[in-house]
Amino acid sequence: MVYTLWGEPDSGSFMVEAALAEAGQDVHLIDIDLTKDEQHNAQYLAINPLGKIPALRFNDGTTIVQSAAILLALSEEHPEARLMPALDAPDRRHALRWLIHVAAEIYPLIELYDYPLRFAPPETHETAMRSRVRQRIRERWQLVEQAASAEGSFLLSGFSAIDLAIAAISNWAIGNEWRARECPKLTRIAETVAQRPVIAPIWRRHFGEQEN
Repeated sequence: MVYTLWGEPDSGSFMVEAALAEAGQDVHLIDIDLTKDEQHNAQYLAINPLGKIPALRFNDGTTIVQSAAILLALSEEHPEARLMPALDAPDRRHALRWLIHVAAEIYPLIELYDYPLRFAPPETHETAMRSRVRQRIRERWQLVEQAASAEGSFLLSGFSAIDLAIAAISNWAIGNEWRARECPKLTRIAETVAQRPVIAPIWRRHFGEQEN
């Protein structure tokens, strides 16, 4: 089985690529250069009309988008990888809650932070809007921080796809110094993910060397 993944370094495609590595699956990578607006060419829009990455094609030809949906689909396709707690596991409901929290309450705000004028009139004060969005993102990360185990290296009782989402998305917009100071548990999760043997080279390709 070989999957096809459309993505770009330092993007949400890290989560999917890392999940496939944890599942021991081969993947054909197609880089979409966002700086050249390749996500809006006709070929890619036929795959995802929203013009966003990642997108993943399964072996049966099915292609799906939306990072959380992809991670859930992969967890069902490869239960042996334990990307999500089993249906009858005590952590299952918490896993679903926090995966959707990160995917729906935080991830969309990254686009708003990066491109504020896509969502506001031209006279909007761009710096002020970014500051307001960053504060909201930080508030929502602090909820995840409060939920993280005080002693564990993961959000739940063991590694899951949620840790991949935390590690990647908390790299953006909030500032690594702020994260280290205000969200030490999330910082530890990111460090632990970056050091997992099958993920380490993927992490370096997307984000560079993990800082200690």
